[in-house]
Amino acid sequence: MEKGIDVDGLYYNPNIHTDEEFKKIADSVKKFSEIQGFNVFYYPDLKVDVDSLEAFDLTRYDLRIKRTFELARELGYDAITTSLLSNPNMDHDKVLDIGHKYEKMFDIPFYDEDFREGFLESCEIIKKLGLY
Repeated sequence: MEKGIDVDGLYYNPNIHTDEEFKKIADSVKKFSEIQGFNVFYYPDLKVDVDSLEAFDLTRYDLRIKRTFELARELGYDAITTSLLSNPNMDHDKVLDIGHKYEKMFDIPFYDEDFREGFLESCEIIKKLGLY
C-alpha cells in the first residue's frame, strides 16, 4: 500500500443491524482486499445494547478499536490504525482518544493520521468497483 506500509484488515463492526447487511459489507471487504492484495480477519457481528445514540457511538468505537489492538498483540503487529479515521461522519476526537487510550494499555503505537481527506475519492472507487 502507499507509504511503504504493509496492511492487514479487521472486519468487525458492531454497528450492523441485519445479517444480510453484514454479509453484503463482508463480501465487499473481501472483494476489495483481493483487488488491493491485503489480508482481512473477519469477526462476527456483535449486538450492543445501550441507552442512547451517544453511548452507542462510544461503545462501538471502543469495541472496534480495542479488538484491533487485541489482534495486533496476538499477531505481533508494529502499529494499528482504524478506518473510523476516514469517515467525516464519525466523531474524530473520540476515535483518537480511544485509540490513544489503548495505545498506552497495549504498548502498540496508534497510527492516527487523518484520512478524511480521501473520503469522497474512496466513495467513488467503491462505486466504480460495484462494492456495497
